[in-house]
Amino acid sequence: MTLPVLVPVNRLDQAKGRLAPLLSEAEREELALITAETVAHAAGEAAIILTADPRIRARMAGRYRVLAEDPALTGLNAQLEGAVAKLRADGTVGDRLLILHADLPFVRGWTIEALEGEDPGPESVVMVRSRDGGTNAMLLHPPGRFALAYGPGSFARHVAAARAAGLRVVESENRELVLDLDTPADVAELLRTARGQQTAAGHYLLAIGADRRLGVTQA
Repeated sequence: MTLPVLVPVNRLDQAKGRLAPLLSEAEREELALITAETVAHAAGEAAIILTADPRIRARMAGRYRVLAEDPALTGLNAQLEGAVAKLRADGTVGDRLLILHADLPFVRGWTIEALEGEDPGPESVVMVRSRDGGTNAMLLHPPGRFALAYGPGSFARHVAAARAAGLRVVESENRELVLDLDTPADVAELLRTARGQQTAAGHYLLAIGADRRLGVTQA
């Protein structure tokens, strides 16, 4: 069975608030769209986009499965757990699920394949820690064994919860999944190398002059 990839995408008018010192609201929205497209493209037919934003739904519909957020639920963790329950009930999700953030500029199809290759088997979870201690990727085998706890410092909470649930925890060093674009420092890190500049997000950020705003010298 193909590994389902659940990608939560925030409302565009709420996207990337920590980048406000660097990017305008319109620029933040466009960057969020670009990185969401990058992640969805990497997941391909396995992508399931979870969002409350009608623009995201319109952009992704017809190419990927799109789930609307449940207005009765509050917060990312409740939305994700509600989506997982729905996907398990309709048979889309079986014994494995990958939850992947929507702001990962380096992710490609082979990135997901490499992460999947680290799965040691049932009763396990493979996680990627972001630079600030968040959880950028989490391959649950199976899902539903512990409560999701996304937010600042979530990686440590997820590790502790998984171990308390008796799961084997693999802390992946997959470098393609470590960098997300939350802060100006993250953007500077992306634009620091030719590899980062060549991503879709990198091309856009260079085109709008984000490197000059940050004082980053192009590689």
